[in-house]
Amino acid sequence: MDITRERFPRGLRWALYAALWLLLCIVFGTQLFLAGYVTPWSRAVAAEAVYWLSWWMLAPLVFWWCRRLSRLSTGLRVAGLLAGAAVALFATPVIYVPLSNLLISTGACFGPCGAPVPLFSPAWFRQMISNAGVNLPVYAGFALAWHALEFWREARDRQLRAAQLEALLNQAQLEALRSQLNPHFLFNALHSIAELVHQDPKLAEQSIVRLGGLLRRALETSKDPELALGEELDFVRGYVEIERMRLGERLCVRWDVEPAALHARVPGLILQPLIENAIQHGIAPLTNPGTLTVRARRTDAFVEIEIGDDGPGASRAEGARRSGIGIANTRARLQALYGDRHEFELRDHDGFVVRLCIPVAA
Repeated sequence: MDITRERFPRGLRWALYAALWLLLCIVFGTQLFLAGYVTPWSRAVAAEAVYWLSWWMLAPLVFWWCRRLSRLSTGLRVAGLLAGAAVALFATPVIYVPLSNLLISTGACFGPCGAPVPLFSPAWFRQMISNAGVNLPVYAGFALAWHALEFWREARDRQLRAAQLEALLNQAQLEALRSQLNPHFLFNALHSIAELVHQDPKLAEQSIVRLGGLLRRALETSKDPELALGEELDFVRGYVEIERMRLGERLCVRWDVEPAALHARVPGLILQPLIENAIQHGIAPLTNPGTLTVRARRTDAFVEIEIGDDGPGASRAEGARRSGIGIANTRARLQALYGDRHEFELRDHDGFVVRLCIPVAA
């Protein structure tokens, strides 16, 4: 979303563009008048208007070219800017000279009327070379102005995304306490621990430690919205172990995580609501044992994560797309963090699968 374009409608932008062109005509016309080259002042301004009219027509093309080059590497971008400078040096007199010749032929030239300069004649090429010292800085000024404005836009958008992400992260932490760690869940976990106290005190003690760690992690606040995938998996393993204690043999877990993916940074608390969604809606309703699968793989530029279960996928997919709080929150956080550089997919595949593909952060 381009906020600058929303704040400045197209008509206003063109009005500002015309005002800038008029300002350049006045500034350089005044300089021409004060130097004594053209008098009176109005004629000097009009003479500069003829020259800057050519750049008024070329500047949008320079901006368009800079926008196209911004998608390329630094080396190709520099080469493209140099190529654009060569084209601009050639295109400027192609526009300026015919206009000047038209004024000369009609006697409406500003100052003494000289002989018309034919296009692509030796005199035309000499004039193009002699004016290069002026046209090159003008081209560089327009290119630098575009890059400065783009840098400001990106800095502003990063600040906006950071503020949105902080709000979404706080919302995710509150949701983890309100929904994922609700009193019903705590009651079930503590009830299971109470039964284990007599049957297996050591396991009961481990379960209490896991529950305390889960609560502590959910309550933590951090300025960094991302953490290593290995840390996120350590947290969700504690959650899964508590659920396995509650469901027993009905919950089987398969971890398929490549070691290279463990250091990739992912949004904090991004997996727990997806895993809880798989357990609560995919595994718990089954009478037979169900399998939760967590996969993670890393390429050079992306880390791909899949959370899947072998429960009733077809009956859950549409509902999850429409009203799942965990799904909606995850989708919004990924959009705020990565924009269009991520993938988020829900699909039926022998159950229900949530797939994330996000760029690797250093």
